[in-house]
Amino acid sequence: MAGRLVLDAPDLDHARRLAEEALTQRRETTRLSGDRSTWSLGVLRPLTPKAPGTHRYRATFALWEAEDDRFTRRDVHTLEIWAVDAASARRTAQQQAQALGDYSPTWRIRRVERIGPTRSRKRQKPGKPSAG
Repeated sequence: MAGRLVLDAPDLDHARRLAEEALTQRRETTRLSGDRSTWSLGVLRPLTPKAPGTHRYRATFALWEAEDDRFTRRDVHTLEIWAVDAASARRTAQQQAQALGDYSPTWRIRRVERIGPTRSRKRQKPGKPSAG
């Protein structure tokens, strides 16, 4: 059995702290009631596009089709999602794909890539030209 908790937080760190507090409270309530259930924190997924600390990712699903003497890959679906990192983007994409009406269990995630602007390193200011 799984539970779901919706949090409103300004960023991922705050959301994680709130989720940990809710988890601790749930564990304590369960323990006091004599229930032996075990609770753990699963994937935190942003429900709002462009939430602070998240980035846009594209997950490409593929299907491998058997031919005479080999398998051929065919891309079948693409999802764009907001996530904190590629691993959570992969998990979220898999969950969302499974909810699609035309989803097939034979689909595999072929690629997860971050899209859009990325944070670039600060450029070092060029030094003064040498006088030699």
